[in-house]
Amino acid sequence: KGQIGSALARDLTEFDVHIWPHDIDDLTRDALEVIAPDAIVNAAGKTDLAWCEANAREAIRSNLEAPVRLYQRILMCDNPIRFIHFSSGCIWDGPYKTDGQPFTPEDAPTPACLYSWTKAAADAMLLDLDPEHIAILRPRQVYSGNEHSRNSLIKLLRYPKLIDTPNSVSSIDVIEKTVRHVLDSEQGWSGVWNVYDRGITTPLAIGEMLWKAGLREQPFRISKEELDAFHKPKRVDTVLFDQRFETLIQPNDVQTQLSKAIEELKKSSQIL
Repeated sequence: KGQIGSALARDLTEFDVHIWPHDIDDLTRDALEVIAPDAIVNAAGKTDLAWCEANAREAIRSNLEAPVRLYQRILMCDNPIRFIHFSSGCIWDGPYKTDGQPFTPEDAPTPACLYSWTKAAADAMLLDLDPEHIAILRPRQVYSGNEHSRNSLIKLLRYPKLIDTPNSVSSIDVIEKTVRHVLDSEQGWSGVWNVYDRGITTPLAIGEMLWKAGLREQPFRISKEELDAFHKPKRVDTVLFDQRFETLIQPNDVQTQLSKAIEELKKSSQIL
């Protein structure tokens, strides 16, 4: 029911999609045998940073334990099931590595909050179970032209002050393009993928695009140090890179994708 899962269920019309609307811990081996999927895309989880800190046990169950238990059940099924798991680019605290380079799938996580820790730990445990038959997708600040509450553009409508720190962002379009590639590929589909629009932006730059589109007041700049002083848990900034992803998926330019999504928001009567 989240932003990514809802979009995939709506838009992947070329596939026979079965939506599991319940807790993934309830997706038992018997249910898997009845549904008999060729692939499972796990887009379930808890993503609100503050909620995860306040509800640590449930955040760990939802983001870490449940996906691992699900894949353990998949391994017991008679027929092979391709598993695509949504992680997060928020497992790194940047925006860049200490050498000034973006984060790649091979880089060790540097989680700065409980949410990031749960996602990084789930990745490690899943890859330990079966590195050859799992694809882990790591998007960052997901957005689209839809009015979902988790849409990063909707969130950026609320804050009068925004930081001007480099970040990668991921449109629903590029996420869907990546999922299609992973589902359709016979080889080279597994492992970790960083998923993002090509190029770099900042929260302030996006806020100014929303302002020029008439969707919010003009944002003011706040420094990262000022934000960190009152925003708990810490908000991370991350720039991603993935050579395999760039070559095979060929993502669109971030400014093009942002302009498209903002134009779609402008057409929404509820926003205006």
